Amino acid sequence: MTVRSRVADEVTTWLTGEFAGRVPAEAVELVVRAAARDLDGRVVADDRGDLLYRVARARLVRMLAKPDEPRIPRSRR
Repeated sequence: MTVRSRVADEVTTWLTGEFAGRVPAEAVELVVRAAARDLDGRVVADDRGDLLYRVARARLVRMLAKPDEPRIPRSRR
């Protein structure tokens, strides 16, 4: 397991708990993975976990605020 995948797994676990009952765990994982792809190669490794959490959390909040839009934000890549 790479450091990147471990960080993504930790963020997924944290956000799954935070959004329990509002967003399915599978959707949280998809959002975190999409955010990780967007940040890949653009963020210093030391900041990756914090930024990944913030980006993924913002996308999940946006999903809940706009129920008429697609449920899972796609990666920009």
